Amino acid sequence: MKGKIINPFITGGYIGPEYFCDRREESDRLLKAISSRRNVALISLRRIGKTGLLKHVSHLMQQEQSSYSVIYADLMPTMNGNQMLNALSSALIRLKRDEKNFFEKLLSLLSTLRPRLSFDNLTGQPSIDLQVGTPADIQFGLDNLLGFISEIRHDIVFMLDEFQQVSNYPEKNIEQMLRSLIQSYPSVPFIFSGSSKHMLEPMFLSAGRPFYQSSELMYLDKIPGPQYSEFISRLFESGDRLTDEKVLSLILEWTRGHTFYVQYVCNLLFETGQKVIDANLVNHVFHRILVDSEPLFSSYRSLIPSQQFKLLQALALENGVTQPMSGSFIRNHDLNSASSVATSLKALSEKEMIVKENDRWKVYDVFFARWMEYNYRR
Repeated sequence: MKGKIINPFITGGYIGPEYFCDRREESDRLLKAISSRRNVALISLRRIGKTGLLKHVSHLMQQEQSSYSVIYADLMPTMNGNQMLNALSSALIRLKRDEKNFFEKLLSLLSTLRPRLSFDNLTGQPSIDLQVGTPADIQFGLDNLLGFISEIRHDIVFMLDEFQQVSNYPEKNIEQMLRSLIQSYPSVPFIFSGSSKHMLEPMFLSAGRPFYQSSELMYLDKIPGPQYSEFISRLFESGDRLTDEKVLSLILEWTRGHTFYVQYVCNLLFETGQKVIDANLVNHVFHRILVDSEPLFSSYRSLIPSQQFKLLQALALENGVTQPMSGSFIRNHDLNSASSVATSLKALSEKEMIVKENDRWKVYDVFFARWMEYNYRR
């Protein structure tokens, strides 16, 4: 009896290189930066594969039996310095260490912060909860973590995902604190990654910010169409599904070649069990996505100010605009005025509902853009 075929199109997380598309140049660049102990600020759109790239690089380092160990922490859920310190401490304690009494040494260093060790019921992974009362406690904890790392070995790399989150912390000096501490440990490379370009860029490009010119900037772009088409075709063939170039082009065009949306569409196509992936099946899946998204996207109408929603609608119908404050664009879509559009652009950009990509303002969520295009097409 044959085993069940696993859907190879992963929509969340990283499970191995065979399900990871391309990114050879980007992976090599990060590996070289780490080995040369250079800090990197990795910037990308949301859901384009940034976290997957970091996990892939970690896998490659393990595969090559690199002497480096990776401390990966996702800072998106953190709301303050205490939670950031907990995330970093938990990431460190999850390292598989051979040193005797590794846990005990780390907990002893942080003893004044009253650490509480617990284990996840599902994964068995350990985590640390520290009781931090002041910014001085945060600095003490971070300094001891980095000091501990420098004592046990010099071949550790930090990967701090969604690093822009620290700029939202209530502790106003957290960037300065982190920068000062990191400067004290030049042998430890850091990868600062984030998907909020308008927040992350100023952290590394503004002269008045602590991290100014502290890291090499690296922008993660979309996977080139030919490579992605080859990857998709290969994974379909691995499950005895057949398709052709026209269908692959249709998928990449409708999803704008954006990693998450490509993977999601292909995941649903594979799930159908159909042996031939043709245009009719693809369009059926597109329609299913729009119908499934209806309750969520319809609710935006009441949550977003009317002028902002009208601008979103206009951008979706035009599939992006280079000059949204031009008279013709405003007249064609019955928008109020150039100043009103400018205000809405700023507000929607801060909400990360629109993005400027290749000099064109577009609706960030591809499925939302396609839903509006489908429902409001004149």
